[in-house]
Amino acid sequence: MSGRKWLIAAASLTIVTLIVSAAVLGCGESGIEAAGDGVAPATGKEDVKSSDWGADAEKVYSGEEQAARAQGEGVPAPTQETSSVLEQSQLKVIKTALVRMELGKGDYGSVREDAVAAAKAVGGYVEDESSSRDGDGFTHATLTLRVPADKFDELLEEVSSLGEVTSSQVKTEDVSEEYVDLESRLRHLETQEQFYLSLISKAQTIQEMISIREHLDSIQLEKERLQGRKNFLDNQVGFSTITLSVDETSGEEEGEGFWDKVGEAFKSFGRGMKKLAVGFFYALPYLILVGIIATAIWVLARRARGKRGDKRQEAG
Repeated sequence: MSGRKWLIAAASLTIVTLIVSAAVLGCGESGIEAAGDGVAPATGKEDVKSSDWGADAEKVYSGEEQAARAQGEGVPAPTQETSSVLEQSQLKVIKTALVRMELGKGDYGSVREDAVAAAKAVGGYVEDESSSRDGDGFTHATLTLRVPADKFDELLEEVSSLGEVTSSQVKTEDVSEEYVDLESRLRHLETQEQFYLSLISKAQTIQEMISIREHLDSIQLEKERLQGRKNFLDNQVGFSTITLSVDETSGEEEGEGFWDKVGEAFKSFGRGMKKLAVGFFYALPYLILVGIIATAIWVLARRARGKRGDKRQEAG
């Protein structure tokens, strides 16, 4: 075989050897990577990410995974944006009213009974009540009623007819957007919670268990906070609030007759005499002391005058 043929044969052999080596190395690297997928080294705080399910855990927090899951389940992705257009049945509106009213003296008791009875008749209840009476016997009270939202206007009209309304204020607050956002975030947290619960059975080390538990505690705490806010909104939306502020006054009413004025004058006189009597009894100890001193001075002065009279008679 000539030298030229030997060179061609050697070159061909070298090329074949390189191709075979590259193929073997490629298979080896693939095998290492495949074997590495089943290794879950424990490195402390990052155990969840370094294990065989770590990649899935990271996906839970990725925006793409959230959007894909939301679209698949028909749930809005947990973003800051919520729909600005809601159907009428989905609106969440909180209604409150403050009614200020003046009543005649002693009328609050009957007005309160009528207001409470009207609220209970439509499924409402008394949430809060406070009252006080001043020195002249006039009552000042605040009565807070909760009533089903669909009965708000009806009860407000009935309560306003119980006395002389001096002012009335009605407020509405639309919390629909906040409510929708809360529901979306709660659904997302539920998905996260179920995912981490499923990882507990796959944990291979204590560090992995601790890491999963920390994630679950954080998720459950946030769920409780959001659920509490949602429950509060449900209550405020489902039951509207009417606050009745009452002041009894001594103002002269239209149509007040002569005998009404006479009666009020006697009542005023009686209150004055009562105050005078109380003042007298407060001063009585001091009056007694002054009386004793005055009596002693009078007795001494009389004795002195008697002695002077006797001396004059003896001198005469």
